[in-house]
Amino acid sequence: MVLNAPVVRTHHRARLPIDRRVRTGAGRLLRRLLLGLVLMVAIGYQARVTMEVMERLLDASRFVRTPFTLGAGTRVIESVAREYHGKLRRGDILLSVNGRPLAGSEQLMALLQPARPGETARLTVRAPGSGEIRSVAIVFRPAVETARDLAFIVMLMVVMPAFCLALGFWVVLVRVDDPLAWLLLGLMASFSQFLLRIDLHDWGVWERYAVIIWHSLSARLWPVWMLLFGIYFPARLKLDRRYPWCKWLLVAPLVAGTALSAVVESIGLTNLDSVAAIAGTLNALAVPIAVIGILAVAGFFAALGMKTYHAASPDARRRLRLLRWGAAAALVPLVTLLLWSTAGRPVAPWFRWMVVPALMATFLFPLTLAYVIVVQRAMDVRVVIRQSVQYALAQRGLWLLQGLVSLGIVFSVVSLVQQPNVNRAAKLTYIGLGILLIILLRRFAGKVRLWVDRRFFREALNAEQVLAELSEQVRSIVETRPLLEVVARRIAESLHVERIALLLNEGGWCRPAFALGYGGVPAVSFPGNTSTVRNLNHGEPLRVYLDDPDSWVYHEPGFDPSELARLRALDSRLLLPLSLKDRLLGFISLSPKRSEEPYSANDVRLLQSVATQAGLALENSRLSEQVAREVAQRERISREIEIAREVQERLFPQSLPEIEGLDYAGACRPAQEVGGDYFDFLKLAGGEFGFAIGDVSGKGISAALLMASLQASIRSQTLSGNHDLAGLMTNVNRLIYDSSASNRYATLFYAQYDPASRMLRYVNAGHNPPFVLRANAVIPLDTGGPVVGLLQQPRYEQGSLVLEPADLVVCYTDGISESLNAAEQEWGEQRLIETTRSWRAASAGQILDHIMDAATKFAAGAPQHDDMTLVIVRIGR
Repeated sequence: MVLNAPVVRTHHRARLPIDRRVRTGAGRLLRRLLLGLVLMVAIGYQARVTMEVMERLLDASRFVRTPFTLGAGTRVIESVAREYHGKLRRGDILLSVNGRPLAGSEQLMALLQPARPGETARLTVRAPGSGEIRSVAIVFRPAVETARDLAFIVMLMVVMPAFCLALGFWVVLVRVDDPLAWLLLGLMASFSQFLLRIDLHDWGVWERYAVIIWHSLSARLWPVWMLLFGIYFPARLKLDRRYPWCKWLLVAPLVAGTALSAVVESIGLTNLDSVAAIAGTLNALAVPIAVIGILAVAGFFAALGMKTYHAASPDARRRLRLLRWGAAAALVPLVTLLLWSTAGRPVAPWFRWMVVPALMATFLFPLTLAYVIVVQRAMDVRVVIRQSVQYALAQRGLWLLQGLVSLGIVFSVVSLVQQPNVNRAAKLTYIGLGILLIILLRRFAGKVRLWVDRRFFREALNAEQVLAELSEQVRSIVETRPLLEVVARRIAESLHVERIALLLNEGGWCRPAFALGYGGVPAVSFPGNTSTVRNLNHGEPLRVYLDDPDSWVYHEPGFDPSELARLRALDSRLLLPLSLKDRLLGFISLSPKRSEEPYSANDVRLLQSVATQAGLALENSRLSEQVAREVAQRERISREIEIAREVQERLFPQSLPEIEGLDYAGACRPAQEVGGDYFDFLKLAGGEFGFAIGDVSGKGISAALLMASLQASIRSQTLSGNHDLAGLMTNVNRLIYDSSASNRYATLFYAQYDPASRMLRYVNAGHNPPFVLRANAVIPLDTGGPVVGLLQQPRYEQGSLVLEPADLVVCYTDGISESLNAAEQEWGEQRLIETTRSWRAASAGQILDHIMDAATKFAAGAPQHDDMTLVIVRIGR
């Protein structure tokens, strides 16, 4: 068995009907029989080669480095090992070995086969020009002298062929009716063999001919397989549809050369003289055929480049770009060396050092193909792949490449250090450079892994960024469908989800309103009494594992088997409720991520926040659509008042969450049917309690919509788990500033109370300062900044205060403190404080009622000129 990589010869096979698939029963049977035959030949051949390699590696004394190789069917020496350059020359004609005339190449194998390292063989050669005959003695050297030789042999003769054949046969087994899969098999078979030359001495007569045919169809045809794969993968090149004959200008000479080479090599096993004329012609055409092969490989890159430029989708463009760059990194070094060798240039020292890295780099091509096909699903290979297999392939593939390159550095350094003419200082320099290269490689590989993870899989985006971008996009959308499209595409881009369906609750049925990745809107619907909808009414996301018998879908009481078919039709892996104040507006169905990794806790938290924001935006969209419908039915003023009143009623708290150790109440009395005041209560994570009060500028529907936007912004920010209240108020200001007119703004006070520590944290954005009433003190809560929505980049400061038992927190709008009587006298903050102190022992609700009554009595029937809003929070004893 010969380990030297030969000069590459390239050829082709008959035309593949890529655009036509024969699906008859006989055709399928024939393809399966052909696949079985090819699989048997490939496995048998590779298994025998692998066993011979391992056997001889275990007994290194039997394994010698081949001193030279002959041209196919000739006695002409084609290549000479570096150790014998002074004795043999390329182009010499071999006449005899050890005194025995050379009749056939099989005889040469028999003569050289028993050779052992250290033994001598005497060759008789004739110079091609002068005809000088000389006798040359050569001493056989061991094939494995260093660890680098060992790694090189195992990688090129065992690992890479096994990997290429496994990938090729796996795809064909899955897609046996697809001609493109067979084309991939041919390409992978060629890559598994094109660097090998096989010793046929130990093979039987018919086995030798079978090996020659297999080697011709695979190794010698690899440029043709490359050209055809570039033309037809993943879809046929448009230029080839217009000019299908062009490719045959390259294919025909390569096919003819391959056929003649196979015939010459087969006959030349026993009789070189009978094929001397044909072999001479082939040798004369070796350089042109090699150039044509290189042009075929260039055609592969040109076809991929044109397809990348004209790709219709970013996914297709990314796949083609990955394949093109991976193939370039794998093949350009080798093709460069072949061009140098074909041009007849002298063998320089750099050339010898580049041979091993160039040959090892070819492994990148099948690795790139595997990544594109499995991870990027370029051929839509639909097999049962468990979670994280694709992600593992991408990441572990990078680890494998890092390991291979590191091993190459180590072996190179060891080889340099073992050179006899290298002094101690040079050895230390080589070792230091090797260590430095491995450290730099490790850092670079870490950055590449992070880039792969962010670019193709999880793209680590935080909830605040997604919420902010989503809020900015949906603020100006007043129609439901554009809103759903923005939400779906944002989720798909952030987490690389292939299929997303948004179902809305209409008349008690959840029906698809928008879908991505299904080729249309799925024909499924969920009645309100189904188990899926009932579970989503709780407001929590649902994970769907249809392949897990312990999943809730199989154990939910009253589960209808038809729901299973609906969930399968949606390819659901995660369901997110679209809720507003305990009312289910619909839900989002997400398929598995492209990486097939399960949705992590951070993913679910992010998606839950997005779904909450989407629900609020959806309700705003529905309210806007309701306004538009009312415009066509009523007069403008009455319609604006009625709809705005409905908006306010929906936005004010409908129920008060129970907070241990707190007694609180809130109320708003608008001056007209539509007001601009706002208050809200929030039960936060960790048992904390949030409350807000605000006063929106203006009146009517515009003030009501700005109030809705203010509430949505605060709720979305608090749901993201933001504990920096100054940053929270900054985000709210930006959202209001971007979504409202320049003359629109709002005063706002927002606070969070921790019952465990009694710590009150707050920010006052230009609002009437609330105060904390204690037995002998009144503490104003005035730390904060300017109103929200007026300035583009204001600064806010967070205040804090530890509350004591029986403290009262009183929040109010200027409609309370500035309540006027008939004489236009204000009630004032002092009267507010005194009234609160006089009822300090009462409950929060009673205090609120008495303050409202006191302000009303002071007005003595005078018209209420502004909205009156009040929030009372009592700390338990």
